[in-house]
Amino acid sequence: MAAEKIIVKTESSNLWWGIYGLCEKAGWEDLELFYESGEKAGAVCLNTKGYLRNALDELLNKKHEKEFYDAVQEYLSDNVCHYWFYYDEPEDEDFQEVNYDAPKNGKGVKPRFIDIWHPDEGIDLEIIETGVKSFAKDFLGIENCIVEVADTEPLEEAVNSFKLHQERFGGEDVKIEFSDELISELSKRLKMEKKDVFEKLNSSI
Repeated sequence: MAAEKIIVKTESSNLWWGIYGLCEKAGWEDLELFYESGEKAGAVCLNTKGYLRNALDELLNKKHEKEFYDAVQEYLSDNVCHYWFYYDEPEDEDFQEVNYDAPKNGKGVKPRFIDIWHPDEGIDLEIIETGVKSFAKDFLGIENCIVEVADTEPLEEAVNSFKLHQERFGGEDVKIEFSDELISELSKRLKMEKKDVFEKLNSSI
């Protein structure tokens, strides 16, 4: 079966801060998905266990959130991607449905938006890839999906934006240290020797 490419556009700088090891990995990220032709395939929010686990205490005593609470509990005990669907009412003035096959609710309405609940704790490029592949298979009918993350934020830009953010909201000088784990991960991703990665990281500060 021929492979099909889905191009992913991300939105936030803190996603890249986490990917580069400048802070904890992001717990959620909005993603826009495009076919290679440029046609938009959809938009999703990628969530992780680290993010949704933190929401449980707040949801515990909200009766109207019981269905969501129970779904999160089931997801946290599992090790596969789950999905959460948001539906409009048919009479809503700005009524929308996704333009691909998706579960209809009791009123025969398809969701307007879908969350991907990934079984990992935080988001990196591998999590984006596996989450989008799962979504593409389950909803877009793409069995053999190649995922490409577009407009990746270069390391130097990520470091600069992170330092500016910390200085603006932290009120003190920021000391950035790079872990051995990060250096090893970037060495594989960038196909560079570890010492060269270390020099590149330090020169970016």
